[in-house]
Amino acid sequence: MSAGVDLDRPFRTMRRLVALRAAAVPTLPADASLAEAARLLGRRGVTAAAVTRGDALAGVVSHRSIAAAAARLPEATPQSLTTGACTEAVPVVGLDTAVPEALAQLASGAADHIGSEHAAPAPAAPDHVAVVDPEGRVVDLLSRADLLAELVWHQGEVIREMRLQERLMHLQGVYSC
Repeated sequence: MSAGVDLDRPFRTMRRLVALRAAAVPTLPADASLAEAARLLGRRGVTAAAVTRGDALAGVVSHRSIAAAAARLPEATPQSLTTGACTEAVPVVGLDTAVPEALAQLASGAADHIGSEHAAPAPAAPDHVAVVDPEGRVVDLLSRADLLAELVWHQGEVIREMRLQERLMHLQGVYSC
């Protein structure tokens, strides 16, 4: 379209998204009850929490996985089930991963993700990615919606730059006459 507009503008990385969000990751041990998990999710206003076994990430527990566990085991109470029973496998990305690459990890399925050996069968592909620092600590959980919103923002910025470049070219033509 317009000369001078960088249509290949690089996407922001997980490092930038984590910095913008600046929220502590809600975390639960694998032996926490589903009732505790539901309370944590509701209190924090989030859709998922990291589940740990010792210091290692075991996966995530989400509204979806809690509902799936309740449907799968209707005789069990939320106090009798643990987060380990409904942990979903989660793709893990580093801080320097770009948004499209993180979305591709979500689309690839959960077979090789953290927690897949302990995870309950998920009703669909994972909805979150775990962002880890170089030491392997979880610094954020980003949902598919978070990543898609970032893609929309990115495209909006490209369009804004194109419009600005068009205006500049118009002004240069008007004032050079």
